[in-house]
Amino acid sequence: MATKLIVDTDIGTYYDDAFAVLLAARSPEIDLLGVTTVYGDTDLRSRIARKVLDVAGRQEVPVARGIGRPISGHALMFGFEGQNILEDSDGVQDQGWLDEPAPNFLIRHIMDHPGEVTVVTLGAVTNVAVAYLMEPRIAQHVKEVIMMAGVIVPIVDQKGVRRSPVEEYNFNNDPTAAQIVCRSDLPKTLVPIDVTLQIPLRPDQVETIRASSDPVARLVTGILDVWPPQERQIYLSVGIPTEHTGLWLHDPLTVALAHDKSFCEMTPLHISAEFAPTPIERDLLERNDILRTIPRKLEPNMDVAVTVEADRFTDHFTDRMVGR
Repeated sequence: MATKLIVDTDIGTYYDDAFAVLLAARSPEIDLLGVTTVYGDTDLRSRIARKVLDVAGRQEVPVARGIGRPISGHALMFGFEGQNILEDSDGVQDQGWLDEPAPNFLIRHIMDHPGEVTVVTLGAVTNVAVAYLMEPRIAQHVKEVIMMAGVIVPIVDQKGVRRSPVEEYNFNNDPTAAQIVCRSDLPKTLVPIDVTLQIPLRPDQVETIRASSDPVARLVTGILDVWPPQERQIYLSVGIPTEHTGLWLHDPLTVALAHDKSFCEMTPLHISAEFAPTPIERDLLERNDILRTIPRKLEPNMDVAVTVEADRFTDHFTDRMVGR
């Protein structure tokens, strides 16, 4: 039976949110109940989500506008929202989203389908945290919350660049919401960037997508055309080394785990979301405002992805983007 799924996303800032929504829309293993938007200009994000779903031929999938402001703190990054997705001909008169706020949408579907709904978060977890505060019983009724967030093991990438917690945006864009969700009794799975940085889209896979005339592949190609310089600019805006950028499939992997956990090795851990001093080597300073996802020797509170079958997953993603 197909997994009932809601995708909660900050679609637009990074390219991979759109890829993740397309993957969910194109996966027969998934019954996509809706897409909810979060963080920043959620009107714009909802328009982007609507356009992506329409290109995928999923006009029936609803979009619910979510919360743009964090419970506390401030946004850490800007993006290039909608470039090569939205066009001048995509008018704003037809909003394309529900009047129902995203937290209410989450609560309604979770309570209407007890034990069946998986929520995948691809941005700040504000909507989930607010939904939980509004209706704590969703913890007993949701199947699972799968979060693309956090850094468990800071790594050095293939070019020797340290990838540290300063690069983790999703929890840090609303640290209070992250702490609420991590401390909650919601059933949780965490997909940290030290795993998703193992799955860049390979050059041969990019060429397979570019060679396809499928409408989804055409949209993906347009996004890929503008992404490398945008990613470099985003890195510079928050002081991250630019020596190594890549076409990372962070969010698509998180969506795929909703129906196939075998893409990753999972292990139960207790993950505590805490502020901790973080050395920023490039700037020769130490910051105290970065939320860290730290394993503790306590009873596990979530499953955590620790490895990934990179080629099997990226091949799976490529096949779905070209309609195979």
